[in-house]
Amino acid sequence: MGRTIELRPDSPTAQTAGVVRRSIVLPGNLLGRERRVMILPERVAHIRHRRPEWLAFCLAHIPDVLAAPDYIGQGMRNDARRVEFVRLIDRPPQWLLVSVRFLDDRGEAWVNSAYPIADAYLTRRVRAGSLRRVSRGP
Repeated sequence: MGRTIELRPDSPTAQTAGVVRRSIVLPGNLLGRERRVMILPERVAHIRHRRPEWLAFCLAHIPDVLAAPDYIGQGMRNDARRVEFVRLIDRPPQWLLVSVRFLDDRGEAWVNSAYPIADAYLTRRVRAGSLRRVSRGP
């Protein structure tokens, strides 16, 4: 069993945010050459600034969302390198979206943002086809 990833809100350097399994097929033309996803202190500050009450929740669960998402897709922002991973976290029951930018040409992957989403938002995105259920293998 691998080591547990623990994100620190006060880290002055980039941290490993999680690992995306090779069995997860990324949308579009992304290869995901680097599946170890990093997060910069600036992105942690971004999450803290936008949703201070959810910072601890997001940081605690980003590794879980990346490792085993329930949904995966791309947003409407026209950045083909950005992939959104969504997972239902049990306690408290809440959908968490983690946006990752895959830079295949540089062999890098970076967390762009993370935030909780409502059931209705998830439903709209699934119906629009911008998020799809991740199939679980045997």
